[in-house]
Amino acid sequence: MTDLESNNQRIWEERYRDDRRVAKWPFDLVVSMVMRRFANAPDRSAVRILDYGCGGGNNFWFLAREGFAAYAGDVAQSALDMTRRRMAGEGLDLPADRFALFNGPRLPFPDGQFDAIIDRESLCQSGWAEIRERVAEFRRVLKPGGWYLGINFTDHHPDARHATCLGNGDWHEFRQGLFKGQGRRHLFSINDLSELFADWRIDHVLHHSVTAVLGSREEVSEYVIAAQTPGAPTP
Repeated sequence: MTDLESNNQRIWEERYRDDRRVAKWPFDLVVSMVMRRFANAPDRSAVRILDYGCGGGNNFWFLAREGFAAYAGDVAQSALDMTRRRMAGEGLDLPADRFALFNGPRLPFPDGQFDAIIDRESLCQSGWAEIRERVAEFRRVLKPGGWYLGINFTDHHPDARHATCLGNGDWHEFRQGLFKGQGRRHLFSINDLSELFADWRIDHVLHHSVTAVLGSREEVSEYVIAAQTPGAPTP
């Protein structure tokens, strides 16, 4: 683990330990992406979905409540602990193997385990070299035709002007804005996504943005991608 990776892990451990700005409710884009593909599954309990970077469990809670076989993974033990507490508080009794601590480039799952991976702003917390390794791992642990449903920040994000560029789309030392105090970020370009998912079937890449027109509200620029591993049936 590089020094920048270690620093990011420390930041997220502290954030979830101290319960700082932890989202409670699932994000609408995640809900719509999952339900569009799996709402009508004959047996939702047979649909295995990994919440990559589960954080405080807001999206994981949605998956579990909707009856999917939900798995939570994060680099921060405090995030997993928070997610477990939330599930217990909601009366959702899940086995221990549904929670996984990520440590190193390899995901702790067998080949072809998942029907889908959801990722809301987690892949972008790694550097470009690690991201390429992680996407290869996504492909390994997904079934043929399995879905990567990702939402990550773009290189159009206005907060890049407040940061120092490390090269290859990696940024750190954000002096203000959404990412201040959150360590390193990778801000994705379309070329990044085209390279990462070159041999997948890309269903779509959408640009989701929010621009303030009054007041001092946070602005957002994200790419929303839905892609299937090779072996997907013809749509």
